[in-house]
Amino acid sequence: MADATTAPVGGATNEIVSTNATKTGELPLDRVSLIGIMGKPAEKKALFRMTRGDILTVTRGEKTNFGTISEITDAGVVILRNTGNSVFVPPVPLG
Repeated sequence: MADATTAPVGGATNEIVSTNATKTGELPLDRVSLIGIMGKPAEKKALFRMTRGDILTVTRGEKTNFGTISEITDAGVVILRNTGNSVFVPPVPLG
């Protein structure tokens, strides 16, 4: 018999995920958007949705076509641009 205290594998989608995944107009589809940050503090990765709809996963120090990833924290990502400017990009809010 299965233990009722363990989390199910597969099955129904989390309510928060299903509610937010079906909202229209939340992401600007014509520009790059930071959609998530994951990993341990020393190994953070950021997920960007590109204009074509593909997902780009980046790490600190990585060079992309929109700049070099300078810093990734839970609060957002700092990108150094070719112009010398840096940009702080907070993730898309949930809900």
